[in-house]
Amino acid sequence: MHPFVRQMAIAALRFRINTTAFFSPLQAGKLALDIFRTPRKGRLREQDLTFLQGAEHVKIQVQGQDIQIYRWIGNGPTILMAHGWESNSARWRTFINLFRKKGYQVVALDAPGHGGSSSDRFDAHIYGLAIQAVAEQHQPDFIVGHSAGGMALLYYLSFAQPVFVKGSVVVAAPSTLRMVLNNFSKIMGFNQQTVKGLDQAIKECFTLSADDFSLFHFAEKTHCPGLLMFDTDDVIASYPDGQRMTEYWKKSQFKGYSGFGHSMNNKKVAEDMIEFFESIQG
Repeated sequence: MHPFVRQMAIAALRFRINTTAFFSPLQAGKLALDIFRTPRKGRLREQDLTFLQGAEHVKIQVQGQDIQIYRWIGNGPTILMAHGWESNSARWRTFINLFRKKGYQVVALDAPGHGGSSSDRFDAHIYGLAIQAVAEQHQPDFIVGHSAGGMALLYYLSFAQPVFVKGSVVVAAPSTLRMVLNNFSKIMGFNQQTVKGLDQAIKECFTLSADDFSLFHFAEKTHCPGLLMFDTDDVIASYPDGQRMTEYWKKSQFKGYSGFGHSMNNKKVAEDMIEFFESIQG
């Protein structure tokens, strides 16, 4: 979409939703939540399909949605990988290639509304349930989650407490849903009534408030060893919050970087993950 056309579309949505909020904040909040949960991209491109051809492809049903799973068979421990918002499993190619050289078996999933998975809606709750379903099927030794995938991963670990997971890696994950919503509301230009309605819509939809969905809360309930990886140049996930999370996730350690930004898509990051995995295996 042309930038000018996109700006006009956002302006029209803003006017509609903010106007609705004067009459019904909850209805405006539901409209805003619908936009918030709709990925604009993340579907597979030609180069993504080429890379993923080397994997075994399987789909499973989670909450009525088809979740696409990819598996690269290896003789070593299994790593499950969960990508972030508006991405797909092919974003892990640098990591997967390196892990396979080390003999690891790799499993990756496309989030709902992304890659080869169905649905046109996405949120960390349904993503957490998808991670749970794939994890129970493949019993991974390690799980890695980037950005929204990291949020969903910690959410899953906190409620499921999987005994088969030996260690988990959270990469560049925003620490709270509140922070993400504030950024979203600022970009969209929502008025205070809409913001209030958005909070109400979230509570009605998920039975969790926006403030309840906090990685600090989830980390406190997570018992497996963890590695938190954040970059000082990340404008989405807070580096200081990543450091502070180790106070809540008692068995975690922090690894800081500079220059990789939010994507953290770098061979050095993959090598440090392997070092973490090997330290747990002994």
